[in-house]
Amino acid sequence: MAQGPAIGPMDGVDGVDGVDGVDGVEGLDLLGGRGGGGVYRPIGLAPEFARRVKDNGQTEKEYRSHRWPPNFKEVDWPPEKPQNADDWPIAPPAIAPRLSDFSPSNASLLILGEFVQVQLKNGQANVTWNSLMRKAAQPAAATAQNDDMLKDIADQGGLKAELAELRQLAQFRGGVMGEALAQRNGIIGYFRGLLHFSVATHPHTYYLCAAALRVGQFLCMHYKGVFNRPRPMRLDPSILSPIDPPAHSAYPSGHSIQSFLIARCLEAVVPPTVGSDLDDKESPYWRLAERIAKLREVLGVHYPSDTVAGRRVAEAAFPLLLACPRIAGGPLPADTAADEVIDKVPLLAGHATGWLARARAEWRG
Repeated sequence: MAQGPAIGPMDGVDGVDGVDGVDGVEGLDLLGGRGGGGVYRPIGLAPEFARRVKDNGQTEKEYRSHRWPPNFKEVDWPPEKPQNADDWPIAPPAIAPRLSDFSPSNASLLILGEFVQVQLKNGQANVTWNSLMRKAAQPAAATAQNDDMLKDIADQGGLKAELAELRQLAQFRGGVMGEALAQRNGIIGYFRGLLHFSVATHPHTYYLCAAALRVGQFLCMHYKGVFNRPRPMRLDPSILSPIDPPAHSAYPSGHSIQSFLIARCLEAVVPPTVGSDLDDKESPYWRLAERIAKLREVLGVHYPSDTVAGRRVAEAAFPLLLACPRIAGGPLPADTAADEVIDKVPLLAGHATGWLARARAEWRG
């Protein structure tokens, strides 16, 4: 089945399994509601607006070349800087940063640069991006008590039980195949469909979701490299996934991390009247994240324990994401606890603040 068109400028980054779509990110803006096609500049010789009499004085007219830069006979252009700076719109020494100076894809890389430096407190321990999962130092000594992957597999009843679960889930493929294939590279689009927002209508909300995608991509690839779990089809050919399985390893699920991170971001931004005040893990955004993550199991490319691990990583990473200075509106106090982050983010009050406060303002008028 053919995959539909991308829904937003970051859709090429959605769902790490389609990460080749990140190549050539400069073209992503064309899908982001910024006016369509590329921008062209006056280069080379073109015909003038109208024909002129030839220089030899004859009445016959001809086209002459339209030059750029133009040559004005009585005006110096571009002008020299005048004595009075107010006479010429020269940029002030300090230019206020604008969100639109960076595409959503490139801005998400700015956030990633901050994310890897953030530290929060959890009791006496420091919480950082590379402390979110446990891996036994010695494989021979790995147990469910010191290795997260082994614990997650055990909690699902063991490897055989997980493979049996995937064989059961295969019966749902016929009904959801189109949706599951579209979600390979279209996570933001599903949340946009739920709330009807875009980079044009709610730019800070969109950029926040883009940052969640990028951070989720980074985290899942890091931990996939740490745990190196084979995809289900390598252990059980009967699962017969309808798509080519991604070449990288399975645990944790990137779709799960990214979807639940976006859900948490929207819960923190969208007013309660749109479903953000429901009980924990009951918001429509959380339910949509569950659907996206579960369909990866239906396709047979992830184990249930991959999905559970991705959700846990997303929840642990969410406070770190909100603590990034561009999102929080500046560095938070060094002793900020992970469960206090959202309470310490400055609210929008007539001065420069971060993406989170501005995203909230987009939904409250």
